[in-house]
Amino acid sequence: MLGPKVLLRALVLCATLGSTPMAMAAETEGDMVLSAPVPAREETRLVLPDIPELESRPRAIVLQIPDGDTLRLTDRRVIRLACIDAPDLALSQPTLFTNQELREENFHVEKDEETQAKGTKKGQRSRRHVEQYFAVEARDALRKLALKRHVTLRAEASRKDPQGRLLADVVLEDGTSLAAFLVENGFAYVVHDLHFPQGYLDALYALQQKAMQARRGFWGRILELEAARLPWTGNTETRLFYSGNDVRSQQIKPRLRMYFGTLLDAFSSGYAPARSRDFWPAADKK
Repeated sequence: MLGPKVLLRALVLCATLGSTPMAMAAETEGDMVLSAPVPAREETRLVLPDIPELESRPRAIVLQIPDGDTLRLTDRRVIRLACIDAPDLALSQPTLFTNQELREENFHVEKDEETQAKGTKKGQRSRRHVEQYFAVEARDALRKLALKRHVTLRAEASRKDPQGRLLADVVLEDGTSLAAFLVENGFAYVVHDLHFPQGYLDALYALQQKAMQARRGFWGRILELEAARLPWTGNTETRLFYSGNDVRSQQIKPRLRMYFGTLLDAFSSGYAPARSRDFWPAADKK
């Protein structure tokens, strides 16, 4: 005969799982209740068969997470989450880039003569950051999700960004894609990368669209900025968009130009900012 306490727990669990009291009786015997596992959100489980694991050392453990899209592994490799970009934290020291890197049309690099550091070598520039809105939140969310966890690295080929970080899709043991998690929750936006399967990119774009519609994470503020109502010019080849103040927008070949009436239009069309500092606010100082 089940005691009142055990029977009460069985009734509560039945209401949750849709079982009958008698069917649950055996599971609650001995004053022990079995709870159903909570599955990961389906959207974040982007383990796609057409993204192969890295040929060299695909398994690793996350040692440090310095920002919202970078991982340092216990084997000393530094990983840049591919196909996304999170708001930037302030840099404590200048980062140097060669002239070749500065000429590249890359959303990570800015050509700004005013930031040229004194005493740097010829052919180099320094970049100074102001901490961007939601940068700390993105980093902390990634730390909570992936720090000290076992991960698998996926990419068609081993490639590095201009800062020497290995580009990869990073997946937890339960199948959660870190990039998908960040995009889904408004901690990062999608950046088109032709080196990754279109199906993977389409899944990220779908998550981004839902995040924008729900105004999750940084989207609630970014899409309400005054700059969000300004027109933008996109490059159909690179899938990057530019403000009217960016000289590079005038250098796009006419056949490659795409015009957007608002910031939402640009993001919804699968484009990413060539330089987010044109509109992204600085972090709130507490």
